[in-house]
Amino acid sequence: MCRTMKELQTISERIYELEQKKAKKKKEMDALEKEIKELKSETSSYMKKRQKNELTIAGLTVLFTAFVKSSFDKDAFIEENGEESYKKYSKNIPVERVTVKVAKSN
Repeated sequence: MCRTMKELQTISERIYELEQKKAKKKKEMDALEKEIKELKSETSSYMKKRQKNELTIAGLTVLFTAFVKSSFDKDAFIEENGEESYKKYSKNIPVERVTVKVAKSN
């Protein structure tokens, strides 16, 4: 508990600084996530074009997996005939996963 106005001011300023720092980091993280997503999209296109699931390049292994993921529509609601409703509102979403990891050395 703050005992003086000075302590409250110091704590408030520190909170403000930390929140500003957090916001800045979030913007940086969002930018990094966007760049990663774009690069993975390029990699995905390359792998699909070459019809490859795994490539080893310069000590890195690039894995590509394409699959369909079933997703439930959040706007749907449960009715008396639940399974029919589930199938009605269910969506199949194509997903492509790109993973880059250090290649195993022999």
